[in-house]
Amino acid sequence: MNPHLSTEPKAADAIQAGLVLMTVGRGGRVIFANPSARKISFAYEDLDGHTPQVTDADGKPLGPDERPRSRALRGESFGPLLTHWKTREGDFALLVRCDAVDHEDKLAALTFIDVTAFQRWTADTRAALAARDEFLSIAAHELRSPLNALLLTIHRIKLRIPPDGSLPELDRLVDMSERQIDRLTSLVQNLLDVTRIRAHRLELDFEPKDLLQIVRDAAEAIAEHARTAGTPVQIVASEPIFGLWDGARIEQVVQNLLTNALKYGGGGPVEVSLAREGTTARLTVRDHGPGVAAENRDRVFEPFQRIASTYKAQSLGLGLYIVREIVQAHGGSIVIEPPDGGGAAFVVRLPIEQQTSETAAKPL
Repeated sequence: MNPHLSTEPKAADAIQAGLVLMTVGRGGRVIFANPSARKISFAYEDLDGHTPQVTDADGKPLGPDERPRSRALRGESFGPLLTHWKTREGDFALLVRCDAVDHEDKLAALTFIDVTAFQRWTADTRAALAARDEFLSIAAHELRSPLNALLLTIHRIKLRIPPDGSLPELDRLVDMSERQIDRLTSLVQNLLDVTRIRAHRLELDFEPKDLLQIVRDAAEAIAEHARTAGTPVQIVASEPIFGLWDGARIEQVVQNLLTNALKYGGGGPVEVSLAREGTTARLTVRDHGPGVAAENRDRVFEPFQRIASTYKAQSLGLGLYIVREIVQAHGGSIVIEPPDGGGAAFVVRLPIEQQTSETAAKPL
C-alpha cells in the first residue's frame, strides 16, 4: 500500500445513493429503481415475510407499518431518517427520505443513502481517538512520579553546591537540568488537562479573586523565562478587578498566554492590560512579533496546532487549546486581534459573576 494514500473512505466508495419511484396505494408498486437502489432492494421490496430486522437511529425496532415502504405507500413524506437493517448479506445503515411527487398517478420518491462504510469508519475513528486519550492519560500519570522524584534530586544536589561559585560548571548543569524538568512537568500537566477536558472532568473551584493579583503572580512565575529571553513584561492596570473565578486556572491561562508571547513575540516587549467592561473583565496579552494570519486565528486554539512553523523548540501545541477551554468553562471568550503597530493581541473576556452558585460544584 502506498504510505501516502489516505486510509479514510472516499465519498464515492463510502456513500451510495439510491432512488426509487413507487405508486401510492394498497396496490403500490415500484416503477423505477436506479442501480444503487437495486443493491439494497431489501429496503423497499415486498420480500414475502423475509423482511430484515429494522431499527431506528436509537435502536428501536420498526414494525411493518413504520418501515419506509409502508409509509411511502400511504403517501407520507418523511426523513431523512437513519435506519439500521440486519439482512442475510450483512448489516446496513441507510438514510431514508420520502417525498410526494406530482404526476398523473400519485407517486412517492424514496431516496436511500447507504452510509454503512462511513459509519464503520466513524466508529473505528472514535475508538482510535478514545484509545489515544486513554494512553495520554495513563502516560501523563505515570510520568508525574519519576519527574517529581527527579526534581527533588536536582534540588538536593543544588543545595550541596558551594555558594562561593567554586563549581560554576556544575551549577550551570544543575540549572539547565532543572529547567528541562520544569518543561517536561509542564508538558505532562498539559496532557493531563487535555484528557480531563475531553472527558468533561475539568473541575473549577470558583472563589472571589483579584484578577490583577492573578496576573502579577503569573508574571512572577515566568519572570526567569522572560529574563532569559531578554523580553520585558509590562502590566498595565488602573485598579484591582475582583470576580468569581478559579484563581489557579486563570493564572494558568495568563501563564500560557505570556509563555506564548515570549516564544513568538520576536524578543519585543510583552504588555498585559486589564480593564473592566460593565459586568465583564477584559484581559489582553499583546506581543510585538509577526502576528497571526487571519485564516489561522481560529485554528491556533485547536489541539496540537502551532502558530509558527519556524519556531524550533519542541511543543505539543496544546497551550492555547487549554486556554480556550478554561476561559469558555468560565463563561468567557478569547479572540486574537491585530493591534496597530503589528504583533498579536490575545483578548480574554471573563464574566465577573458566574450565572449560578452551583457552577463551582459541577465538573465541566
